[in-house]
Amino acid sequence: MHPGKRKTLTRDWSRLYLGTGLFFLIGFLFFGFSSLFFAEEQQINATPIGEEKRLKNGQNVTLLDWSHDAKRKQMRVRLQFDQPQDYATKLVTRIAYKERPTDEQRVRVVYHQDQHYVFEIEDVPRDFDQLALRLYVIEPQQSLEKLSATKREDALVESLYMDQRRVSNKSLPTQQADDYAQLFLTDEHTQSQKKIETIKHEQMEQASLIQQIEQDIETKQATLPDLTLDEAVEREDEIFNLKQDKEEALLRQTELKKQLSQEEKRQDQLRIKARELKW
Repeated sequence: MHPGKRKTLTRDWSRLYLGTGLFFLIGFLFFGFSSLFFAEEQQINATPIGEEKRLKNGQNVTLLDWSHDAKRKQMRVRLQFDQPQDYATKLVTRIAYKERPTDEQRVRVVYHQDQHYVFEIEDVPRDFDQLALRLYVIEPQQSLEKLSATKREDALVESLYMDQRRVSNKSLPTQQADDYAQLFLTDEHTQSQKKIETIKHEQMEQASLIQQIEQDIETKQATLPDLTLDEAVEREDEIFNLKQDKEEALLRQTELKKQLSQEEKRQDQLRIKARELKW
């Protein structure tokens, strides 16, 4: 037999444990400090276009459009409130960038008619990242800059946000008051048309529901003669509840019919305004 080195099982297992331990240690260090090497993607914070938002003062506002002209370093924001601004208060707007949240800048009002507003933001950096349009409502004689921090916070009714990855990038030509009015009319007509479609869809659902309830009532009434006294009493209760459901559905239908009539009248008014603008 040739002489050779003797291998011990203990030494082999020790090397295995050591190798496994080093593997997990390196993995822990790599993933634990990965944020230092790999930039985490920033969460998108952008107010949805076309969705109504409830303000702290009870009003509703809809962000209709938020556009960015990188060449002119300008933004244009169109808002629609559900009702004209109260004469006893005034709307004040400021913008702030995410990197400088306390450094607010003034916003120019380029159009205001009833509940419609168009704002322009100047000198927007090409890589603005994220910014907020802050809506304050204060008394006419007040100055936002002179309010205390607490009163200023109370006056803030909403903040609308835009992310560079979501903003609409397009050229922003100079427009006249009639141009803005036409844009708002188009938006209102689109919103009204969507409401009409929604109402008509619900009307169809309610009509189908009423038809189904009537069939259920007819089926249950037909089985009454074959039931025992206790079963008949229980079945009568079921029929009574179905009749109540039918009454509720009929009331909802009446309400929907009224809403549809109002929305169709609103469309007629919008068409008249559109014709007047073209004159």
